[in-house]
Amino acid sequence: MRIDQLRIQNFRGFRHEQFRFHPQFNVIAGNNGCGKTALLEALNVAMGSWLLGIRNTKTRHIRTEDIRVETTSFGEEEQYPVEIEASGIVLDEYISWLRSKDSTKGRTTQRKASQIKELGSRVETMVRNNEAIGLPLLAYYSTGRLWRERRASKNVELELKNGSSKQLATASRFRGYFNCLEATSNFDDFVRWFRGKEIAFIQKRQPSFQLEVVKKCVIDSLPGCKNIYFEFDPDKPRGLKILLDNEQVLPFGFLSDGMRNILALMADLAHRAVLLNPHLGEEVTLQTSGVVLIDELDLHLHPEWQKKIIAALRRNFPLIQFITTSHSPFVMQETNEGELIKLLSDGYEVTGGSDQSIEDIAEHIQDVPNPQWSTKREQMYKAAEEYYQLLEKLGDSSNEELQRIKLKLDELSKPFADNPAYVAFLEQKRLLKENGEET
Repeated sequence: MRIDQLRIQNFRGFRHEQFRFHPQFNVIAGNNGCGKTALLEALNVAMGSWLLGIRNTKTRHIRTEDIRVETTSFGEEEQYPVEIEASGIVLDEYISWLRSKDSTKGRTTQRKASQIKELGSRVETMVRNNEAIGLPLLAYYSTGRLWRERRASKNVELELKNGSSKQLATASRFRGYFNCLEATSNFDDFVRWFRGKEIAFIQKRQPSFQLEVVKKCVIDSLPGCKNIYFEFDPDKPRGLKILLDNEQVLPFGFLSDGMRNILALMADLAHRAVLLNPHLGEEVTLQTSGVVLIDELDLHLHPEWQKKIIAALRRNFPLIQFITTSHSPFVMQETNEGELIKLLSDGYEVTGGSDQSIEDIAEHIQDVPNPQWSTKREQMYKAAEEYYQLLEKLGDSSNEELQRIKLKLDELSKPFADNPAYVAFLEQKRLLKENGEET
């Protein structure tokens, strides 16, 4: 599955906009409030349409809070219709589909999404008939993915019990779609699965390719990680643990936010891939296609890891289309031409970051003036510039104007009293000018 184009109308802050996406990787940049997260939410509605044809899975509808509100002379009015139209590749077919909402109480329509719904229904039948058809991986991770991990309820096993008419069987391939659009990594479900696989290995002494695939992705992506395992020793605290290259063992809860974020993301993606497409064996993460949305890809990551995260995702999931947002120039610098989308107040522009310096990206993509300078240095430069301009006026000023200028000069130099050399330089220039000497 791949989304090539998206048209949005009256969705959150978007009146009407059309977007094109790179088939491999996309990083969406822009100022706060420009619509980065809103764009991901619209994409979530679009890709979630695939689940319309698959029973016992949850899709993403257009919600009341998604409706754009227009401020008029007489109040605020909701704008209709709210439309999300997408086109792209689904099961090797190029199709288009549309979801819309025409009133506050109205449901999100499906009538113009019949083709993608029928494809999903067809695949569901094939899977239930034990045919080795590939299922696309879908997932959306919000900025709350680290702290709002969905807690497994005490009834989760009942919810997933085999034979339930309303829920998925525990071993169903469609389990890979469980909460995939919920804007969080379902890490508790992964830990339960991981623990079960480790127990099965201990009991049967039969290696599990699914377990090894997940471990490989985590180890490859997590800097300094040598192994990931579940601790069963009764004399030690149980739980998921990480063995580092220096032989130090850390429980998952002891990891830094950045390490937990990478581990949870990579583990969740690999876990979903092995559930959806077990017939692909050890190559499952390399051969599974799909669409993954990640808000703030750089969340909690050290700059060194920010530079590596895109490469890790490309390396482990080469057929997945990633659409992400980021505020990090280090992340943006790792994009190729056509993969960096800058949202503007009246549209967007597409570029790449691999040929740009960090300073260029900060200045031209993130609109940060003089990124090489600190804010204080920028203020000092502007103060000195204004200081010199005022000095030029000293000789031709009336007494009243002269006093005003002197007060202004004192005011300009005052904030930088902690830099005596800078203040002394300004004062020297001032004395020379007041004494009629050359400056």
